[in-house]
Amino acid sequence: MRDTARGLRLTSAGFRLLRVGNHVVLGSLDNRVVARVAYTNRRPLEYHAGHQHLVEQLAAAGAPFVAPLCAPCRLSDGRVVTFWPMHSPAEHVSLEALVELVSRCHRIEATGELTVWDPSVSYLTRWAERLPLMTARGVPADVRAFLEELLHSRVEALSDCWTILSGEAHTQVLIHGDPWPTNVVRRDNGTLALVDLDFVGIGPPEADLSAVRLQYQRHDQEPRVVDRIVAAYDGEVDEQLLARVYATDEAIELVWLACLWGVVPAADTELMRRLDNWDDPSVPWLPF
Repeated sequence: MRDTARGLRLTSAGFRLLRVGNHVVLGSLDNRVVARVAYTNRRPLEYHAGHQHLVEQLAAAGAPFVAPLCAPCRLSDGRVVTFWPMHSPAEHVSLEALVELVSRCHRIEATGELTVWDPSVSYLTRWAERLPLMTARGVPADVRAFLEELLHSRVEALSDCWTILSGEAHTQVLIHGDPWPTNVVRRDNGTLALVDLDFVGIGPPEADLSAVRLQYQRHDQEPRVVDRIVAAYDGEVDEQLLARVYATDEAIELVWLACLWGVVPAADTELMRRLDNWDDPSVPWLPF
């Protein structure tokens, strides 16, 4: 990683592990560069380059996105790495501040070249990509079977709802696709911006607002979350669609956590605790 970054003249410092999630995320020791490495080589380099070019265009057009430092490249083991400027994490982002940031994203004109959100493709593709990783890391077969049944049933309900609504020309906007508070950074000028831009595309506002609901309702157990989202959002919110996306996001987050099985300390314990209480909304999910 250090040799690659040095060759690109980004930094000559070494790297430390920051976190493991959808990617392995590392930071340079001089706090200048963030490197995001895909677990596996699933997509051609041209795909990553094209997506990153669109992100750069959207950031230039005013989207609250952190633009990459350079084009993506491959490491010696074949995996794709992307390099980004390091900014300070935004501490204690409120629900209203996150909704306002999402609203700024939704007001930017979306290009037709972006991926169009589709419930089945969005969620079931992630399931298919993560299943081999869960299997390789030893997630028990009964846990995998439970997650598969839960996710597919919720995707089916969401797809039925979306089919009805899209027939009414439901609003489609530029979406971030993963607007968690942990994906919010603070620039040097004090403004907030979004990172982790793999799922940027075109879709309904509720696809983003669901992550806000999941954080503040399921994790933080804050009051009146849906009412506050509706009040803070600069546009219309379909509460029925929001509920369906939210239920599906609950399931896909369990899948994400299962991918950390045996790798991140206490991931196994937290996953099993969530599965034991998956249908009890009064039980908060612990941060991870």
